Amino acid sequence: KEALKRASRALNELTGYNHIELVKHKVHEQAQAFEATRDSVQLAKRSYETAIETRSSTQREINELLQRKHLWTGDDVTRFTELYRLEHEHSRAEINTKELYRQAEKQMDREYMALARSIMERYHEEQLWSDKIRSVSTYGTWALMVVNLLLFVAVQTVFEPRKRKRLTDQFEELLVAKVDEEEAKIMSVFDK
Repeated sequence: KEALKRASRALNELTGYNHIELVKHKVHEQAQAFEATRDSVQLAKRSYETAIETRSSTQREINELLQRKHLWTGDDVTRFTELYRLEHEHSRAEINTKELYRQAEKQMDREYMALARSIMERYHEEQLWSDKIRSVSTYGTWALMVVNLLLFVAVQTVFEPRKRKRLTDQFEELLVAKVDEEEAKIMSVFDK
């Protein structure tokens, strides 16, 4: 089993398949990086949407207070001041989360492009490897055809004539022996 693994590794090394394995691994890592970046984009988007909703809620409450400004009490003035301060903080938070979301999208685009490049590289390398194997296979087929042709010629020009000569020699010996035997029989009949 270990010898088979070593032979497989040697064949992969010889044919250049190890490089394809490395490229496959790179594609896998790039796909994982893209997935992680896509998840971070989703988180950034949710944070941005939450920041927008929070700021909108604060602005609605401020507008409600402003609509009844003539009826304000001391608590309303305090609440308005607090809401105005919160609205300013929420505005900054919205700007920050928007920037984080934009950066996450840019990073996702970069990861996607890197993934596409690595997939194209893998495809290209596999095509090159396949072409190399195909050409080696073609040359191997031609080599086998030449060997078969040489064997055929050798059999027809060397081995078959020897075989025929041996058969004819044996036949001739048998024929001479039979003729001698028949002559001996005939002579023995005449001698009697």
